[in-house]
Amino acid sequence: MRSVSFGLAIGFLAITFSACGGDEVKPQPMTPVAPTVEAPPPVVEAPKEEPKPAPTMAELQKKTSEGIGLAMNAHDAKKLASFYTENAVIKFAGMPDLVGREAIAAMWQRNFDFASGSKGAASRVFVKGDVVVVEFAWAGTHTGDMMGIKATEKPVGAMGVDVMWFSPDGLVKEQHTYTDMGTIMSQIGVSKAKGRPVPTLNAGAPAMVFSTNAPDEAKNVEVSNKMLASFEKKSEADFLATQTDDVAWDDLTMPEAIKGKAATKKFFGDVSKGFPDVKVTPANSWAFGDFVVTESVVTGTHKGAYMGLQPTKKAVTVHMIDIVQMKDGKMVKGTTYGNGGEMMMQLGLLPMPGAKPAAAPAKPATPAKPATPAAAPAKK
Repeated sequence: MRSVSFGLAIGFLAITFSACGGDEVKPQPMTPVAPTVEAPPPVVEAPKEEPKPAPTMAELQKKTSEGIGLAMNAHDAKKLASFYTENAVIKFAGMPDLVGREAIAAMWQRNFDFASGSKGAASRVFVKGDVVVVEFAWAGTHTGDMMGIKATEKPVGAMGVDVMWFSPDGLVKEQHTYTDMGTIMSQIGVSKAKGRPVPTLNAGAPAMVFSTNAPDEAKNVEVSNKMLASFEKKSEADFLATQTDDVAWDDLTMPEAIKGKAATKKFFGDVSKGFPDVKVTPANSWAFGDFVVTESVVTGTHKGAYMGLQPTKKAVTVHMIDIVQMKDGKMVKGTTYGNGGEMMMQLGLLPMPGAKPAAAPAKPATPAKPATPAAAPAKK
């Protein structure tokens, strides 16, 4: 059928052109028309995601600090240790260093066992580069053994400071901790010395203080160092010149705070008489706006009466940290944190950490019974 239809169509065209009187028209070859090809729509690339900026050191520090706080209050020692580098070091004034996550986790577990239900909170946080200084307080109940001391079920707690150095990935690589063990000893009745009460924890967010690197910060550090150097120089004038008339100072290894130059003058005299060769050497100093934080090593020989202790002639090395607030280039308020037990151990008034209890004196040997005399030979 297709060939027939095609022939009819050609014949119809021939008749039509003849009737018009023209010559015979031969059909023209048809030029093939290329099929129209529509251009493909343009490829629209999906917008590329911009790479997220790497978190800043401050953001990493905040995340780690918050994690430490949550893990501590949850009493999760293993989680807590995960916020430290593999070979992190914790230095606690008066105690052996802790090295590595395993040792850090074990330490935290001992603390949790000692004070069940304990909670902690920060009051102030100072930030400068990779260093974060945290003022904190903790409180709980004495429910576990500590250094051979049985549980008393008494409330315990103290204030303290952590200085933390952070690695580039935001983990703690080194930490220095200052808190007074003497305070705990007095709270559980082991020490008869007057101690501080269990602190009230900060219920809100801690005050954040950042370094500005302004010129005044360096001047504030100079004033703080002058005050510390005055002990070795035996210069009461230099000591008092660094302070305002209404200066307030709170050494948390002492029973109570002091206020005014008359009180700080007496303190300077007591230290100078008790340790005539005293020397205070700054180990680290940082300025944060109007605040100066200084870690120091104090050395001296106990040659005079001090805080009711008669001279022992023993040399001591103790560690402390001062947080000082400045006003118009002078100290207006200061707080000292340390471990009073560190000095007591070196003076022989407390056992050194890890020391074995003294062995009980040996009982005198029971004299041997005299040997039974040999039987006399029978008479013959």
